Amino acid sequence: MEEATKRNWVVALIIGLVIGSIVGGIFGTYLVFRNPSIFPWAQVSTTTEQRTEYVLSSNEAPSIENAIVNVVNVVSQSVVRIVSTKEVINFFFLQTEPQQGLGSGVIINPDGLILTNYHVIEDADKIEVTLSSGKTCKGVVIGTDPISDVALVQIDEKNLPAAKLGDSAKLKVGQYVVAIGNPYGLDHTVTTGVISALERNINIGNKTMYGIIQTDAAINPGNSGGPLVNLEGEIVGINTMIYSQAQGLGFAVSADTCKKVIDSIKKTGKMEWPYIGIELTTMTEELADKVNLEYVPGIAVIRVMPGSPAENAGIEQGDIIVSIDGVSVDMSDEFLKIVRSHKAGDSIMLEAKRKNISEMIELKITLGVQPPSAE
Repeated sequence: MEEATKRNWVVALIIGLVIGSIVGGIFGTYLVFRNPSIFPWAQVSTTTEQRTEYVLSSNEAPSIENAIVNVVNVVSQSVVRIVSTKEVINFFFLQTEPQQGLGSGVIINPDGLILTNYHVIEDADKIEVTLSSGKTCKGVVIGTDPISDVALVQIDEKNLPAAKLGDSAKLKVGQYVVAIGNPYGLDHTVTTGVISALERNINIGNKTMYGIIQTDAAINPGNSGGPLVNLEGEIVGINTMIYSQAQGLGFAVSADTCKKVIDSIKKTGKMEWPYIGIELTTMTEELADKVNLEYVPGIAVIRVMPGSPAENAGIEQGDIIVSIDGVSVDMSDEFLKIVRSHKAGDSIMLEAKRKNISEMIELKITLGVQPPSAE
């Protein structure tokens, strides 16, 4: 009897402990969820990984927008529409008839000097310029440069709103720009974008345009000759063309190129670009192996134009130019940029490696005047 009582007591104790554990667990869980701070070890960390993505702040976005609006309000007053007319022969009717072209321009002097593209007024017999006020004036071409596609047109007006030519050498890839023009006759159309690339050399037909600005701001037919403007309201380029087989590829003549043309036309009535007369390519190890030449970092001469300053100075096909005026060059664009910083008639000194000659050779070249169709 006593042994049975003892066994019952043990069973009851075990059951009590089990029930107590269950009740305690339920009660403890309730307390943790109701007030985790009383059990510090039960608190859950909520730390998350921090990202470094850059997003325009609420202050930056309006400031860019306001800058664009201000630029448009100021510069648009200087943008003009240009309608050029030339007489062409209709061979079917055996008579001449007028053919019109539409473009844009920008006033750069209050006395009516207008900067535009050469192709906008090329071979024109008559030029009409429409101001932002709506007034139409007769335009007279006072100078052109087909090589850079720049032209100057004069109208007989005074006290006009003029835009300022900026310093395109200070441009950075990614910088905001605004294009203003008259595409398809839609006056003072504004598009925005960024500088996509600088110092492009673009082949067009039988000529090369050097130091071109590339932008993704939309440039359409009729925009040619209009300004590409930075957010300070300065002209950094003159819109000239688009790449028709792609979207977002527009090109502009740099403001610095325009300044050279303007200064030369004012002084001499024409623009003369320096000319050396060679075709170049950047030298690579693969190219050296292909043409059986020793690899030297530099620029390979792949063609020498007959009668050119280069031929007269003794440059030969296969020469590898390693420096110009003491400055090392290993990219053809760098070389051409230095050449174009000179004037026709200037002398330059080249250092080159020639096949089968162990030592470097030096060549002095007097730069000529670039013909319209030459590269």
